[in-house]
Amino acid sequence: MKLRSRIAIAAASAVVVAVVLVTLGTYVVARRELRSEIDASLVERVRLAQRAADDIRRFFSVPIIGFPVRRIAQFDTAYYLLTLPSGESLSPPGQPFDLPTPDGEQGSDPELSDIWVEGVHLRMVSARVEPIGILTVARPLAEVDQALAGLAVSLVAIGGIASLLAGVAGLLIGRSALRPIDDLTRAAEHVAETQQLAQRIEVEGEDEVARLAASFNAMLAALEESRLQQRRLVRDAGHELRTPLTALRMNVEMLARPVGISDEVRRELVAAAVEEVEALSALVAELIDLATDRHAEEPMTAVDLGEMVAEAAERCRRRSGREVVVAGDGGTVRVRRSAVARAVDNLLDNAVKWSPEGTPIEVSLASGRVAVRDHGPGIAAEDRPKVFDRFYRADAARAMPGSGLGLSIVKQIAEDHGGSVFVEEAYGGGAV
Repeated sequence: MKLRSRIAIAAASAVVVAVVLVTLGTYVVARRELRSEIDASLVERVRLAQRAADDIRRFFSVPIIGFPVRRIAQFDTAYYLLTLPSGESLSPPGQPFDLPTPDGEQGSDPELSDIWVEGVHLRMVSARVEPIGILTVARPLAEVDQALAGLAVSLVAIGGIASLLAGVAGLLIGRSALRPIDDLTRAAEHVAETQQLAQRIEVEGEDEVARLAASFNAMLAALEESRLQQRRLVRDAGHELRTPLTALRMNVEMLARPVGISDEVRRELVAAAVEEVEALSALVAELIDLATDRHAEEPMTAVDLGEMVAEAAERCRRRSGREVVVAGDGGTVRVRRSAVARAVDNLLDNAVKWSPEGTPIEVSLASGRVAVRDHGPGIAAEDRPKVFDRFYRADAARAMPGSGLGLSIVKQIAEDHGGSVFVEEAYGGGAV
């Protein structure tokens, strides 16, 4: 079922429930008001009789003078029954039928009830009138029943019309409310069909639909940026792979010559080829890290940052033979351990590459912050905003070994953990 239809049905159902409740409430209130007037009149007749007990027998053809016939007989139509202590029942002359005899235990408090006598619906009250017996007074409910029946028909008709109008209104409201979602659906289908991620949806207002459209635009922007980064990565990777592959091919071609190459030259060519293969392997590994973000699958764990950096410093000492000094306390952080360890390794390797022989690599820790300082020539101000870009190399670094991806991996890992990277000039020379 379409969402528009569900909205219409929900709106109509809500109105129907409200109409039914209002209809029932109106009917109950009207019935209570109409019957309460009759009940009050009946009770008043009985109370009057109790106050004029000595005159009641005259009304029932008993020779007692002074009974207030007119006050008792104010009803258009009323029926009476007097039950004497002996059990004898008396009705007024000419009454078409007798009322049922009340219970002999009847007290002086009026008791109201509904009865049917010979097809006539009556409202009846009984009360003891001392000392002559029990008086029963009844009045037909035909007018009340007829009025309530007419009211019920009117309420049902009004409720039906209101429900029908609610259904139509629900359809119109659903169509109007879902128009922005229809636009969003068409835009999504167009993007899926054409792959044009530059398309955006116009956002109007600040309601939930507008927020949905804004989120969809943000998703399109993220997808567009991801595609651009993917293309840039492929383009830059192709450029970076071309140089070592060209050198490797030249070395292999020279090695393939049957004559004219001395053993010493051949050994140099083999060593150069091995070096190029190792560089290619490192470059491919870093490309895989960037392209797949495999560290994202690692769970977050609580890690002593100082201990992890000390282990990375020890690895750097073994690889490079350089002095690495660690100072400060980074505290305990919740990170992906292997990913952050890789980032610290890359920072240390970069510092080793730029620090002159005999100078230490300095690492300072402070509350989740890791800063690595080298004692090299530093980084020019115009190059600092770009050093964390993929494959970026400053003019001074073009002759240095490396893939140009190490610092970009550091940036990606830091941002994956909600952090950031920075580079600045160190006091006394070098970079941090």
